[in-house]
Amino acid sequence: MRLLFKKLFTPQKIADLEVRNRIVMTAMQLNFTPDGLVNDRIAAFYEERARGGAGLIIVGGCTFNDLSGPTWMLNISDDSKIEGHAILADAIRKHGAAAACQLYHAGRYSHSISMEGRQAIAPSPIASRFTREEPREMTLDDIEQTKSDYAAAARRIKEAGYDMVEVLACTGYLIPQFFSPTINLRSDEYGGTIENRMRFGLEVADAVREAVGPSYPVSFRIDGHDYMEEGNTNREWSRFAAELEKHGVSLI
Repeated sequence: MRLLFKKLFTPQKIADLEVRNRIVMTAMQLNFTPDGLVNDRIAAFYEERARGGAGLIIVGGCTFNDLSGPTWMLNISDDSKIEGHAILADAIRKHGAAAACQLYHAGRYSHSISMEGRQAIAPSPIASRFTREEPREMTLDDIEQTKSDYAAAARRIKEAGYDMVEVLACTGYLIPQFFSPTINLRSDEYGGTIENRMRFGLEVADAVREAVGPSYPVSFRIDGHDYMEEGNTNREWSRFAAELEKHGVSLI
C-alpha cells in the first residue's frame, strides 16, 4: 500500500504530455454555465482544484454542435468559444496541472426541451427511457457531419491551450449507441457486426487525431460493460479499446 501511495505522486507520460502525478479529476456536469459560455464561476472552480494538486483536470463534457446536448452545458461549437476556453485552460495550467477538455454527444439521450425543440439523433429511431422521446435515425450525411464536428471541436480545444482532448464514449451516449447490438439496428456499414458497430467510434478517433496532429494527446473514456440484456460485455469493450489504440488514441 505504501508503494502504491508513493506511485500516486510520480509523474506520468501521456503521449508527449508529462502529468505531474497520477491524480485525475474527471469531467463532470456542474450547471455553472446557463448560456454554455465560460464564466468567472467555472474558471474559479477549476483553478481551485488545480491549486489543490491534481495532476490532470478534465473539463466538461462540452457540447460541440446543435444536437450534441443541452444549451446550458459548456459549449465549444464554434471559434468564438476559443477565447473563453483559453481563459479556463490557463486557470488550470498556471497552477501546474494539465488541462483537458471532454467532447460530449448524448445522441438519443438529448431531450428536445433542452435543445430548443430540436429532435435528437441516434443510430436507430429507438426511444430513450430517459427522455421518452424517439430520436431521428442518422443518415450517412449526418454521420459525416458529426465526425467533422468532433474534429473541428478537437482543433478548437488544442487552439485554446488545453493539453489533451477527451472523447466521451461511455454511459450510453452516442458512440456507445452505435456500438450497442440492442440499440443500433442499422443494416448499413454502421450496423450489424461488431466491426460495423465499432466503425463510427473509430472514425471519430481518426477524425480527431487528424485534426490535432500526431503527437497531441487524445483520450477516449469508454465503458467496461453495458449492463444491459444482450448488450456488450467487458469482452466486446476490451476489443473496442484495442482498436482505439490502433487508431492513435493515447489514453483509454
